[in-house]
Amino acid sequence: MKDVNMEVMIGNYSIARGLVEAGLELAAAYPGTPSSEIIPGIIEFNKREHGHIHAEWSTNERCALEVAFGAASIGRKAACMMKQVGLNVAFPSFLGARRKKIKGGLVIICCDDPGPQSSQTEQDTRLIATLLNIPVLDPSSAKEAGDVAYYAMEYSYEHKVPVIVRSTHRVSHARENITLYQIGTRKVALNEGIGEAGVKGSRGQGVKGKRENGGHPNHSITQSLNHSSASSYPLSAKFGIVASGMSFSIAMDVIFELNLTQRIPIYKVIKVNPVDPDIYDFVDNAGRVLVLEETDSVLEAMIHRGNKVFGRRNGYVPGAGELTYDIIRGIIEQIVEEMGMEERTFFPDYSIEEALKEIRFPPRPPRLCAGCPHRASFFAMRYASPEAIFPGDIGCYTLGISMGAVDTCIDMGGGVNLASGFYNACNQDETFTPIIASIGDSTFFHAGLEPLYDATKTGKRFILVIMDNSTTAMTGMQPTPQTGMTADGVKTHSIKIEDMVRGFGIDFLKIIDPYSIPLMVETIREAHAYLVLDNHSAHKPAVIIARRECLLSAKGKHEALLDTINIEQDCIGCKSCIKLFDCPALIFNDEKRKVTVDEGLCTRCGMCLLVCAMKRPRKGQNK
Repeated sequence: MKDVNMEVMIGNYSIARGLVEAGLELAAAYPGTPSSEIIPGIIEFNKREHGHIHAEWSTNERCALEVAFGAASIGRKAACMMKQVGLNVAFPSFLGARRKKIKGGLVIICCDDPGPQSSQTEQDTRLIATLLNIPVLDPSSAKEAGDVAYYAMEYSYEHKVPVIVRSTHRVSHARENITLYQIGTRKVALNEGIGEAGVKGSRGQGVKGKRENGGHPNHSITQSLNHSSASSYPLSAKFGIVASGMSFSIAMDVIFELNLTQRIPIYKVIKVNPVDPDIYDFVDNAGRVLVLEETDSVLEAMIHRGNKVFGRRNGYVPGAGELTYDIIRGIIEQIVEEMGMEERTFFPDYSIEEALKEIRFPPRPPRLCAGCPHRASFFAMRYASPEAIFPGDIGCYTLGISMGAVDTCIDMGGGVNLASGFYNACNQDETFTPIIASIGDSTFFHAGLEPLYDATKTGKRFILVIMDNSTTAMTGMQPTPQTGMTADGVKTHSIKIEDMVRGFGIDFLKIIDPYSIPLMVETIREAHAYLVLDNHSAHKPAVIIARRECLLSAKGKHEALLDTINIEQDCIGCKSCIKLFDCPALIFNDEKRKVTVDEGLCTRCGMCLLVCAMKRPRKGQNK
């Protein structure tokens, strides 16, 4: 019989469920992998519970945090969500809010990206929280993430301090069967301490507890966070492990498979700051202690028992990157062999690994989708001015780097500021150097407005191509301020990009369909001529809005532009279309020595026919 109180969901939905059950009243977020599914989860559960939670996509992470902080300040239970680098955007507010007294509850969900899988850099939110002495919780599974979110809101509301829940992409996107509770009825006991992995034959279940202890630097917070504690300490061990987050779950599997559960105790850490004082007794009772954590050496530094505690600092654990199963298994196997503890019953099937080596997968580098309008924009930019400098930005369009039309990428909005810097640096000798910057529509509202205002105010001369596909495509098609839709799908007023640009007093503004590649090329050249000939004292950037709906959101709405794509007939095998246009639907056939079209990927946009040197647009092709 189906249990109506259980549901399989990802970790981000589990977090959303925990917050809703804890009485959440307001949620604000800016989308960013791996955190993007939390707001949709809150909206979904709010509808099911017929609640009155206000949920919104903010323009950026600072807006989200300040909106949530405002609600918490007057007594509401509020939460904001972001990815790890988003905390940098919210940092000014974060610094101020941590010292302010709130009347309600404030939970900051910050999802880290070890690897990184979809970010420009790794960043460990636990380290920032620890430095600023903010309570931070680090769940080790999708199921536990819901409990932790619920607990965090309860704790924040009770003690009137902000609390951070730090997830990682493996926790946020893992799926588990999650129990659903009535709002306000979930009973949470944080399951941390010494893992019972194989001690009682119940792998992954429970921990042995703690005892109350004072004297910790964060004593006042520690006492409050320790109410899940219980009792005893383990016997001394030759070798022990301290782990947090997904590293703990993986380490438990490895220890079980190596049949070392009776010999290697694992201390699980959920409350990274303040760390439970029991952890020091665990370390003192063990011969040596390996610390497994992502991404920085936070626990390793906090425990600090000289050479007795080791991990990243002495090279046993890689200094960066995700701690996958293979890596953790290799580390533990190496240590137990060095210590003469090896007693394995699990042997990997190396024949499978050898067989996998024989399988050849075609390389699939990151690319824009077939039919993506950004591809046409990048081709036009490069075609019109191949000698230009191309400052880029964060989003799908970062992939323009593979087309030679993105030279830089540091953070959201950074491309516009870099264009200003390049202009000053390159033109001090009064030799005009073409600069064509690119930015997406969501990023423009997030962090591009101020840089463009600065560039206009200070007379920078460069071309800015705003790639407007009417959505935040990379993170899951969330609406932008221009979309005219709220997070829960209700229509609202739209803020037009062109109105913002005109408001800055920019004279050269063109709105182009990037599929019109010849017109796009002509317009870029026109903009270049405008910048070169503009000798007025008030110089300004030239702005081109390349507007066409994202192919993913437009799917099914429009007919294909062409019935068939015949690029093979006149192909001479020069591969210029593959090199310059980088469409995944174009494949070079080694037998035919021609470029052919993968019909499964082709969208029949026809852009490749404009790129091919042997093809020319023919009358009647465009519908």
